[in-house]
Amino acid sequence: MEAETIQRPNGKLYRPRKVVAWPVADADEMTSGVMVLGTHDVERARLLADECAAAWVDGGFVAAEPETGWFREGYEAGRPMWLRDEVRGRAGVLFREIVETAPLAGLDPWVEGEGDPDDEPQ
Repeated sequence: MEAETIQRPNGKLYRPRKVVAWPVADADEMTSGVMVLGTHDVERARLLADECAAAWVDGGFVAAEPETGWFREGYEAGRPMWLRDEVRGRAGVLFREIVETAPLAGLDPWVEGEGDPDDEPQ
């Protein structure tokens, strides 16, 4: 797949060399999201992010809540994090969450409007 050329907000062109994914950690250092750098194409990024979510968390999980922007690694309050930077950052899609794709096996989810699951037939 050919690399896309993306225009920065200041008008300069950005040409990524490759598309890569990095885990995003929460305050407890658990993987909670995926950062895909090198593209603003959400669907292209989603393919890679979903593969990473399945490998890093579990096969039943996918990346969710995509947000495009310009990002670079940095520190805030002594903690590494992804910072927004329209001048020096790389084009990217931040998937803020990793979510489960299907209900847990063996559980019968209660469907709203179909009665109370605690009611038994008489």
